[in-house]
Amino acid sequence: MLDTERTTLILGSARRNRTGGITMKKLVAIVLCLCLALTMLTACGGANSSSQVGSTPTSAGSGQTKPLRWAIKASEAGRQEIQNLIDLAAENGIQVETVVLPDPAAGEADKLLISLMGGESFDLFMTAYANAIPYYNAGVLEPLDSYAEQAGYDVEKTFGQYPARFDDQLYGMPAFVDTAVTLYNKALFDKAGIPYPTAENWTWEEFIRVGKQLTNEAEGIYGAFNPLWAHYNYMYAMQKGAEHYKADGTSNYDDPLFKEALKFYYDLGNVEHVNPEYLVQKSKQMPLDYFTSGNIGMSVAGGWTTVWLTDTEKYPRDWKAGMLPMPYPEGEKPSTSVVVSNFYVPATSEQKELAFQCAALFAENMYLMGGGRVPARVDLTDEEINSYIESSLAPSLANDGITVEEIRAAWFNPEIRPFDEKVVGAAAADINKAFMDEGGLYAIGEQDLDTTMANIKARADKAIQDTAEQ
Repeated sequence: MLDTERTTLILGSARRNRTGGITMKKLVAIVLCLCLALTMLTACGGANSSSQVGSTPTSAGSGQTKPLRWAIKASEAGRQEIQNLIDLAAENGIQVETVVLPDPAAGEADKLLISLMGGESFDLFMTAYANAIPYYNAGVLEPLDSYAEQAGYDVEKTFGQYPARFDDQLYGMPAFVDTAVTLYNKALFDKAGIPYPTAENWTWEEFIRVGKQLTNEAEGIYGAFNPLWAHYNYMYAMQKGAEHYKADGTSNYDDPLFKEALKFYYDLGNVEHVNPEYLVQKSKQMPLDYFTSGNIGMSVAGGWTTVWLTDTEKYPRDWKAGMLPMPYPEGEKPSTSVVVSNFYVPATSEQKELAFQCAALFAENMYLMGGGRVPARVDLTDEEINSYIESSLAPSLANDGITVEEIRAAWFNPEIRPFDEKVVGAAAADINKAFMDEGGLYAIGEQDLDTTMANIKARADKAIQDTAEQ
């Protein structure tokens, strides 16, 4: 069986009330948002239901009178795994239809959140845990403990600590875990005469040592490419056990580990010359998928990046890649960043009990629907895990020579401690922006490290206070 220590996550900030309650000021803000929402939805013509409905009729005994409404993003529409889940629901006597909503662009309002705040009825949606916090704060999520108890469903036995909880109440059923990996270009390793790295003792120190040997800036080759994402600024601190928030709810960015982490990230480019420097990335506008250019030795990012290997039509290449776990600091236990996506039942659902049953069904089985997902289930046997890897994951990576053992080492090793990739808690978006703004100034030498961390701390604390007052 999988060791449940693997999933003792991370969602700690969910268990410590840091998301903020609904104050009178917040209610006023919600009313104003609703006024805006009604105008916007009228202008946009509302949401459109898709034709993705389960083909098997709902069983007469279920009492279902109309399909469950599953809100999905436009970017998710058309995915075969979505249709496979709908068909699975139909086979189990549950009729589901999808409602496609536009993906919000940067700075735009979340159309689903606005619709739910306006009272529109939906029965199901899926999102990453950090993204669900605004929904919880707006009071549009249904707590699921009573439905699990009524059904005799042991959530913890099936999913460990992965389910989304707010203030010690169950709100989400985990669909899958996006676990970070290291991808590497075998051709560049061969060219440099460097043996392929292995999962054992794959530390950041080893990563840097190898990256230096791969880098040839004259030829435009870099040992690694870790793009300008906010979480890289504090990743190293999280691997050493740091917390984003103190017990009193203020930020913890005066902890020396965060100073060390920020310096570590920008030193990869400015000092070690393993990663392209900040200004190089900016001036050359290096895209997130720059690893696929063939000029990058290694990339450390979410497991979703394996699509760069499997989608050969979008990312054609004449070289092979390898896969390892995320590196970890020397002297620490192995760890990796994760993003957990959950199914949620909105408070506006008119079929809450059935929606919970469907959420549990989807959560248990989504990894089997052909999307190459890492399951959030902790009750799978070694045999079941190996069977899944061999039948569903390994074939798509076989062209690169990535073995079952390497996949298991990266994604299914119970000895690797998971931690939240993103800030989970009050003012998360503002905190990430502070790291990006101030970290960028440090990267180009405009301010020193101490000033940078002091500014991040001050901005984070102000954002947290502002959030609490709203």
